[in-house]
Amino acid sequence: MSQTNIKKESLSSEVRVFVEVDGNPVGCLNLDVNRLWPLINHRKRDHVPVEWMDPAKFDSIMRAAVIKKLIARLETHLYRALGDEMVKAELDVESFKLKAEAAAQTFGRTETEIEKLVLETDRVPLDFYSFFWDYLLDDRDVTDLKKEWKAWDTRPR
Repeated sequence: MSQTNIKKESLSSEVRVFVEVDGNPVGCLNLDVNRLWPLINHRKRDHVPVEWMDPAKFDSIMRAAVIKKLIARLETHLYRALGDEMVKAELDVESFKLKAEAAAQTFGRTETEIEKLVLETDRVPLDFYSFFWDYLLDDRDVTDLKKEWKAWDTRPR
């Protein structure tokens, strides 16, 4: 490989935005600028607006500045959206715990109680666990879990 090719390959076209929550890194967003740039810069045939600057340098500087502004705007939206979604996720945790507690109060807390329930309904434990996870993941409110459990058997599977 020539020196020019090595230099071009070593330049990364990836921009990585690290996401932190309360000062702790929780992930990152990777963007491939070489794939993103053509979507941003549609007008490849336009010439540089200033004759006194080298077109390649102008394009390089413009690209860096545009990507820097894009990343700044993305970070603002990302943190706002992440904050909103984290609040919803915290509510999901509470909802799952409340639903699990309601199921425990209705059906029992031990495996023995669940096995007894299953035997009384001529089902297998897997049926109950499938019902339980359907119940947890369903967004609707269930007022009578025992009635839901009895009706659940009539659903086509």
